[in-house]
Amino acid sequence: IEDLEFKLKRIESNEQNYKLEKDLLKETYSNNYEKINLFITIALGVIAILGYLGIRDISSIKKEYEKELNKLRNIEGQFKLKSIELEKDKKKFEEDLKNIIKENEEQSNKIKFIELKERIGTLLKDNNLTSALEFSNAALELSKNDVFVLNQKGRILSRLNQIKDAAEVFQLAYKTNPKDSVTILNTIECLFFAKSFDEAKKLIEENKSLIESNENKSLIELFNLIKFYHEGDKEKIIEIAKRYVNNNNLKLTGQKMTGWDLKEALFFAHFQPESELKSMLQNIIWYWDGQLTGEDLLLRLGIELPN
Repeated sequence: IEDLEFKLKRIESNEQNYKLEKDLLKETYSNNYEKINLFITIALGVIAILGYLGIRDISSIKKEYEKELNKLRNIEGQFKLKSIELEKDKKKFEEDLKNIIKENEEQSNKIKFIELKERIGTLLKDNNLTSALEFSNAALELSKNDVFVLNQKGRILSRLNQIKDAAEVFQLAYKTNPKDSVTILNTIECLFFAKSFDEAKKLIEENKSLIESNENKSLIELFNLIKFYHEGDKEKIIEIAKRYVNNNNLKLTGQKMTGWDLKEALFFAHFQPESELKSMLQNIIWYWDGQLTGEDLLLRLGIELPN
């Protein structure tokens, strides 16, 4: 019994110890739980505060971003306007530059053209025909319808005995300016050289007042002389010579045609085949050019001198 009572007491003692431990454990757990809750609460509070502040900062950043974005948009708009203005200025500058370059080229070409024209005249005067032709072609590349240069080229080709080409050039000059008197007369003369009598007569009829003017009357004799030469009419050539020589001017040289150069006619006669008619043609032209006296002309043509 004593042994059982001892054991019972020990059991009771152990039971009390267990209860104490259990209560102590409960108390410890409760404290820990409260601490954890407090910690979690504090942590959540901190997170909430940080989240609030973060959202607030994001909202502020967003507003600032939108503000800056609007500024950038305004800057972009201004930049586009400036860009458009610059593009316009650029185009205007390029156009002005092109115009300046074009004007410079035109001025340079004009100066070059004038120099070429002067050079052609000098070379033609010196009978440097090949160079004169090259310069005339160069000048016509700058101004293809310049009547003066076309006339010069026609004269050069005529002197080179390229009569057909010369006639084409003169006709182009006449087509370009049908009112130019020099062109008309050059064209008629060259058409007579080329035996194109119908075309020449047509031009004479169309420009009757010019041909019949006092300063150009002697040209009719020249044109008739060339025509009679082509037709082989010796008698009519002699008649022309007789009309110009009499007792008063027998010892005098022939008077040069005023305002007309007989060089083309002289070159034309020079390139004709040797014959009596060629000699007659040359001598009459030489007389008109002031190279022979009336007496020389009649003797060379075998015409009896007047008493």
